[in-house]
Amino acid sequence: MATSELHQARILVADDDQAIRQLVTTIMRREQLSVDSVADGAEAIEKLQEHEYAVILLDLMMPRVDGFGVIDYLASHPPVHKPVVLVITAYADQKFKQVDPNIVAGVLRKPFEVADLGAIVRLCAIGYDEVLTHRLTMSNDPTIRRLAEQNTTIISRARSMNGNGSTTN
Repeated sequence: MATSELHQARILVADDDQAIRQLVTTIMRREQLSVDSVADGAEAIEKLQEHEYAVILLDLMMPRVDGFGVIDYLASHPPVHKPVVLVITAYADQKFKQVDPNIVAGVLRKPFEVADLGAIVRLCAIGYDEVLTHRLTMSNDPTIRRLAEQNTTIISRARSMNGNGSTTN
């Protein structure tokens, strides 16, 4: 994919922890992705009203409007192009059962593998990359592995529907 196409894939990072927000933003820029970062859910909703995003990285526990509020906003105001929403959180409680699976693709636990996070977001933002997908299926993070395996399954189905073993663009 051309660099200009990479920059069209926009990522939203919403986390109240400045160090995490800065780290994730740096990872996204290293992956050559356009990124907006915000400190709370209210700012995230403002950005969602202004832009379409390919991927949203969302902390659940934030001031003003929490991540659950952002998820509710996405459910009641679905964007034209459905983003991949990945929750990134340090909390290991049962609140995840409340997360709408039609909105949230996965939950990544802090601390996360920096290389894996950049790679999975890039994969979600720009599409299939065989080498990258294979590498991610070996990740230590079960959510990263599941997302990579889903990507492989989708591509396999598309190839079989084409009947010629290749995907169409």
